[in-house]
Amino acid sequence: MRGSLPLRRWRLKAWQTTLLFGFALFIITGPSVFFFDYLAGSATLGFGVSPSSGFHGIGMFYLYMVSYFSSLAVILPALLTRRFGTATAVFLPYVIVGFPINYYFEWVTDHTWVAPWSGLGWTAAFLLTGLSVDLALRYLPEKLTSAWRAALSGVIMGLVCFIVTVAALDFVYVGPLPTNAGSFVGIAYFGLPWMVISSAFGGYTAYVLARDMA
Repeated sequence: MRGSLPLRRWRLKAWQTTLLFGFALFIITGPSVFFFDYLAGSATLGFGVSPSSGFHGIGMFYLYMVSYFSSLAVILPALLTRRFGTATAVFLPYVIVGFPINYYFEWVTDHTWVAPWSGLGWTAAFLLTGLSVDLALRYLPEKLTSAWRAALSGVIMGLVCFIVTVAALDFVYVGPLPTNAGSFVGIAYFGLPWMVISSAFGGYTAYVLARDMA
């Protein structure tokens, strides 16, 4: 990968690094769904309520809140392995484990998806988020420093994550895209800047850690 940092002290092979950070991403995001989407939303009763299911919370709110850590977990292995596709592959444990869980709750239990294949929409959304990092690290101008390339990769990841999440929420669920004050889109005035800035810092932190491991 062009513009990446030299690999010296990092001993794990590329596939081991990808798998390690893939499960790290899963550990970061998995519990966050229940804490931020369910518990935090329920604590503000009435702020994020889905009339159809009675769900109290803010769907996908966790993507805003953990954007620093998720960008760090995606960009760091891409810098360490220096291989195109690493950032995309990091999402594989999350989507492979998450698909049957989402299928059960969203289709079997609540019937909120438009079809059984709707889960593939979420799979594509997360893989595209990872792919955006791979493309950014490869094609951002080489005249930029490694620190700027990593930080801007975080910015791009945050923006793409927001776009594909909104697209998934719009196309894979029954009914119109929620835009009320207690929805993912409804709080974008706060969530999107938070996501972009946090992802940028996550990318920069990944650069610092990769530099120190070199």
